[in-house]
Amino acid sequence: MLKRIALEEIEKPSYKEYNSVIIKDATQEGITIEKVKQSILNNFSSLNRPVGIEKELVKEVEGFFNTGFYIKTSQNSDIKKPIILDYMANEQNDTLIDYNIIEAEANSKVTIVFDYNSGVKGFHNGITKLIAKEGSTVNVVKIQRLGDEFNDFDSCLVVVGKNATINWSNVVIGSKISAFDVAVYLEQGGGTFTSKSIFLGVDSQKYDMAYKVYHQAPKTTSSVDLKGALKGSAKATFIGNIDIKKGAKKAKAEENETVLLLDKTVRSIAIPALYCAEDDVQANHSASAGQIDEDKLYYVMSRGFSLEEARLLMVQAILNPVIDLIPYDPVREIIIKGHIGRRIIK
Repeated sequence: MLKRIALEEIEKPSYKEYNSVIIKDATQEGITIEKVKQSILNNFSSLNRPVGIEKELVKEVEGFFNTGFYIKTSQNSDIKKPIILDYMANEQNDTLIDYNIIEAEANSKVTIVFDYNSGVKGFHNGITKLIAKEGSTVNVVKIQRLGDEFNDFDSCLVVVGKNATINWSNVVIGSKISAFDVAVYLEQGGGTFTSKSIFLGVDSQKYDMAYKVYHQAPKTTSSVDLKGALKGSAKATFIGNIDIKKGAKKAKAEENETVLLLDKTVRSIAIPALYCAEDDVQANHSASAGQIDEDKLYYVMSRGFSLEEARLLMVQAILNPVIDLIPYDPVREIIIKGHIGRRIIK
């Protein structure tokens, strides 16, 4: 990834304090949230699996995190309201380095939204680790809508227990350079991981997105669906690895990427891979990229829309089904009416 995102050219920030996070609905029964500290991280040696975009970036978070939280659900709890972690970047040149741990106890249910937003210029580097125990259901939404002069990196580890369910979404629409890596370990039978994610790149934005799903137990299921649109000279790379290990009988896995190319100067690269050491499984992957259908565009314009408005409607048709999953109305409306509309219609 170093070459794809030109990491060696990125100016690394000096350490800064960060105190701009706001947590909403954190006092509900059945959940505890506290600031992460090294003593908490030491208790999660079981999560020390390969993770991250680059070792250099991971080490930076491990050694110099300036914010982050440990979130734990109680056994059999059902957290009704989504937990919103609003990571704001307020300064002209802000530095945000967050380390988050989520521990979902058996048969608990919770929804957590990470919203990285605001700011003009800055640097974000984060790690999020999630362990979902037997029968738990965890919904995670990660929204990256940082300023156009930000560099953004996010390394995620997901460990799925017996009959646990993870629903995961990445919404990527900001930053000059943005890269995320999600490593998923389906360790026990019946575990499920489903991801529906989107991205919108304009001008000279560069995105690098990776999902790595390891099926290690029987009757595990995964589905990764990534949709996006590119405009101007934007570039996006998608790495999708499905790795079905020996013994993961009756595993089911699929991954799909669909990209709408709004200009001939954009670049979309898809690198899907399927590894399988077991014969009694179902697995498939696909990737497609293409321009807007001219007939559909003409039809929309014939109804009184301008060219840019018609293109916006086409993009929204792809992105809105995932945006609609965001369980927080204010942010959802800002993304639909503000970020996407402003970036498509210029």
